[in-house]
Amino acid sequence: MVTTYKEYLGKDSVLTFEDMTRLHEAMLQELQGDPEAEALYDRLVRAGTLYVETRAGWKLMAKDVRRERNDERTARHNSVITGLDMLADYLKEKGASTDWRDEIGYEAVDKVNRKRCGDFGCYLAFINAINAR
Repeated sequence: MVTTYKEYLGKDSVLTFEDMTRLHEAMLQELQGDPEAEALYDRLVRAGTLYVETRAGWKLMAKDVRRERNDERTARHNSVITGLDMLADYLKEKGASTDWRDEIGYEAVDKVNRKRCGDFGCYLAFINAINAR
């Protein structure tokens, strides 16, 4: 199976790599050395890392294996969304900008935003992975 970034860009309501980079930088700007915010960010990156583990191999799995692991995939996806929400809620309480969270989107507003949250979690895992060399 061959997939490309161009194929991803053809899907509905995607975040480009440039979008995700910009949103990530905006998010990091708001952490400003706040240990609690950094802990919430760490939790989000961990959630993204667990989620990408499942998501990256999803199309490679046999259908029966996907059925068996679907609840796990959903729970990991939910953890990414919860991580985004917790960090945004905390930063908002501190008076920091959370425009990055609004741009990623909320599932309650549009179901496709759930996918955008998952995409962003995968981006965070990717950035973490390439910096681990």
